[in-house]
Amino acid sequence: MSNDLEDRLRQALRPVDPGEDFTARVLARVASEEAREPRTGIPGPRSVPRRFLWAPVALAASLAAAVVIRHAWQERRELEGLQARKQLIQALRVTSQKLDLAYRIVNSPGA
Repeated sequence: MSNDLEDRLRQALRPVDPGEDFTARVLARVASEEAREPRTGIPGPRSVPRRFLWAPVALAASLAAAVVIRHAWQERRELEGLQARKQLIQALRVTSQKLDLAYRIVNSPGA
């Protein structure tokens, strides 16, 4: 079965000669475009393929997104740090109070 599939694929994808008419049309179109836009030696917008024209915009957008995300991340991290600091100070106060209580109990005259 796989041989049959391979044979059908080979038949469907075999190279086909487009003919002299196709070649003549392509060469005529190339000549007409060259006649319409003479080469000056200075690269113009047509020298850059259209698929690469979006690249600077995409780069700027990703840079802006990275800056915004970094700023938000840093702000969140700073808030978490402040919350941790408040919790630590509260824990130290409670510990200090409990140690004071334990010291008073141990050093009281009735103990």
